[in-house]
Amino acid sequence: MTNEVGQNHGNVVQAHEIGSVHLTSPEPAPTALNGLRSASESFTGRVRELAELDRDGLSVVCGLAGVGKTELALRYAEGFPGGKLFVDLQDYDDERRVSPAQALEQFLTALGVREIPGGEAARAALFRTVTAEREPMLVVIDNARSAQHVRPLLPNRHRTIVTSRHRLPGLDDAHHLELGLLTAEEATALVGDAELAELCGRLPLALRIMAALRRTDPDHDWAAELRELQLDLLDDGDERSVRAAFELSYRALTEEQRRCFRFVVLIPGTTITAEAASIVTGRAEARARRLVRDLRAAHLLEPGDRFHDLVREFAGERLREQDDQETRNQAMFGLFAHFAARAEQMDAALDTPKQAEALHWFDRHRPMLLLLAFGALLMRRFHEGGRTAAALHRYLATWGHQDDLDMADTVTADAKRNLDVLPYVRLFRAETPGT
Repeated sequence: MTNEVGQNHGNVVQAHEIGSVHLTSPEPAPTALNGLRSASESFTGRVRELAELDRDGLSVVCGLAGVGKTELALRYAEGFPGGKLFVDLQDYDDERRVSPAQALEQFLTALGVREIPGGEAARAALFRTVTAEREPMLVVIDNARSAQHVRPLLPNRHRTIVTSRHRLPGLDDAHHLELGLLTAEEATALVGDAELAELCGRLPLALRIMAALRRTDPDHDWAAELRELQLDLLDDGDERSVRAAFELSYRALTEEQRRCFRFVVLIPGTTITAEAASIVTGRAEARARRLVRDLRAAHLLEPGDRFHDLVREFAGERLREQDDQETRNQAMFGLFAHFAARAEQMDAALDTPKQAEALHWFDRHRPMLLLLAFGALLMRRFHEGGRTAAALHRYLATWGHQDDLDMADTVTADAKRNLDVLPYVRLFRAETPGT
């Protein structure tokens, strides 16, 4: 054999005699498909939710910050028999957010792909191709904020779990699981004390922080300190903080949504109505209804348009920090004036064909109206407080709300005494015909 080499562009081996040549492919890159961390050892309950995740295709787990979405996905993954891919998109943190292209690079690297293309679309196509040839896998996409961010990461046929603080209705074919608070029994088991469980609002993140604090000093009166400090106490000084978790959700809102979130905390009672939200935000009622729905979609309001106790505390903090006292007072005065007039209007409607509409309105707003009447007296708005309480009299007396009736009549009397101006008394209509 004669070796003649002109221009060399690679390796050259020269030998006197060559018998046979064996060509081998390089060893495949190692895969990393079982590197998920385990769920917390304190994980408890969620039997129904774990069973609900045991289905083919795409599942979206959504809920309030700190409610345990990631822990639920990790606990489910522990029992999954095949390979697993995991990425935390950190989509609520502008400084740490992982783009779809970056997430795909992580996935392809874990799958053993040596040459990864540069663009997101090319990476997504390669990811679908590679996963199509594999045995069943579980893909966990954590902390997603939008369906647009998730779509490039979805394999064609493998089981996938997405966690988000938002509902992701854009993922049409997904099974949606809204993760709620722990039951009273589960929360007590986690923190070891029934009173602390309720003070933590049965929120897993708060419960785990409190459980850790209890271990440091079992004899301390943690319930008393939690009642005093609330969110200040629910921070372990390391990575876990209830306030910080809520803050990320708050930052993800638009400016208009943030303002709504702050001001609806002024509405007394448990339920935020679109009518009340319209008054405190200065928006038309249709727009206020949409803003409240946005807050519910972001899980900053619970079903029924209610605040979780800890979220209410956080909203109050943001309001006091970002809006001055005069602005807050004007919002409250607007509530007092509007609902005094509306209560009188609905009281008059009880004598008309619109009685059913008036009764529905009173039923929906009754707890808020009583608290507004009390609040008006506390803020020395005796006129509005007295008008509101007096307008409730006939409805409460006729439909059997005796305890509320006693409170309303007390407010009416207190308002009259404080005003001490006789011409106003006739406006209160304490002696309503037909009662």
